Amino acid sequence: MPRIARNMSTTGWAHVIVRGINRENLFYDEDDYKRFKTTIERYQKEISFEIAAYCMMSNHVHLLMYVEDGSYAALLKKLLVSYAAYYNKKYGRVGPVFQDRFKSEPIDDEQYLLTVARYIYLNPQKAGICLAKDYPYTFVQKDGILSGYFTTAEDLIAFLETENCDICLEYESTDELSDTKALELIKNITKETNPQVIQSLEKNQRNQILIKLKEQGLSVRQISRLTGVNRNIVQRA
Repeated sequence: MPRIARNMSTTGWAHVIVRGINRENLFYDEDDYKRFKTTIERYQKEISFEIAAYCMMSNHVHLLMYVEDGSYAALLKKLLVSYAAYYNKKYGRVGPVFQDRFKSEPIDDEQYLLTVARYIYLNPQKAGICLAKDYPYTFVQKDGILSGYFTTAEDLIAFLETENCDICLEYESTDELSDTKALELIKNITKETNPQVIQSLEKNQRNQILIKLKEQGLSVRQISRLTGVNRNIVQRA
């Protein structure tokens, strides 16, 4: 079956996601994150493209990027092939490292450009890893296109940290546990049949349970939906 053609951005900007094959990790240690970052920087010296924001998560990467002629595929092929060669050599493996085809969405107006930048910046926080400002593998360009919409860098950061319900491009989550399995885990951990009981627990006890649930593979969104505990509380636990 032929592949569906990508929608091209009228501005040259796009939100791109690359993901590890079979949802495998792309990064296992500090050196892996650094290598991907330096690979981006190396190709920026060779090819004309700009990145306003990126976030490297363990098994995927978000990029807010501009390519003048829209040739994202050619650029990403170079970048990903380079990193894959490093990754396979380091970990003694062969074969593809990244999911067959990157995902992308065009950015055709200023408001969505800012929305995607904020979405990328807050990705670790919304995933329940840590506060966005404390995550070491996120980059936001302070003196590029984003800065043009704010008086100071502090105003830009304040915007990025604003709580929101932004929904942007994401890989479908096929690694989230089914609700049936999730409810079973909640029952085993709490020893209660009603998952809503977590809401009434003392703070430390509640947070210990939330941490265990996240460690068992439940997403922040799923825990909040099934237990009724505020999503921000689940994230911070």
